[in-house]
Formats: sequence, C-alpha cells, structure tokens
Amino acid sequence: MTAATKSPAPNWTCGRCGVAIRYLPGHEPNGPPAGWSVEAGDTHCLTCRRDRAADAAYRRADPDMNREDRAKLRARGRIDFEIERDPERTNGEIAKSLGCSVPAVLKARRQLEASAGR
Repeated sequence: MTAATKSPAPNWTCGRCGVAIRYLPGHEPNGPPAGWSVEAGDTHCLTCRRDRAADAAYRRADPDMNREDRAKLRARGRIDFEIERDPERTNGEIAKSLGCSVPAVLKARRQLEASAGR
C-alpha cells in the first residue's frame, strides 16, 4: 500500500478553539480524548469545556457586579466544573490542574455539597 492510498489516522478537532489531536494508526481510542466531550455534534477540548463553564458562571452574574467579583465568578465556574467532572479527584489535584489554591477548591467543594444537600 502506498502512502497515497493509506487512510488518514483519525483525529479530533475542538469546535471552539480548533486544537486538533491525531493518533497513529493502531493507537486510536474508542471515544474522544480524555477530558474532551461530544455533545449534540459539538466537540470540545478540556480547556474549552472549562472556559465554557466559566462563561456560564459569568453570564449568571448580576449586571451591576464589579469586574473583580466577576473574575472570581469565572474562577469559581472552572473549579465547580472540575469538581463535578470528577468528584473523586483530590482538592490538590484540581487546584494544580487549574493553577489555583487548595483552599479555593475546598471552599467550592463545601458550597457545592451544601447546595446539593438542600
């Protein structure tokens, strides 16, 4: 088989940022790459999924909220997303993956647990 007749290795492309992942033949996963999602035909990488969660938290903000508080909401949206994505991950692992503090993750986790217990 010549290079011209070989089928290309499967790839995944994020519909939001355009980042692409390609696999060598024989190494293809059974589904999307780890952390990626496919919903309603849209494919998103983990970074974009985090950003979308932050954007959703931002949109829920009071229009009169100041910029600093809105930034905190965006950060909290990312933390909440990570906790909900994998509740078994430790606070330290989540904090490291997001570049935030462990106390911020702990606070968010406690608030999520309290709101779930209502």
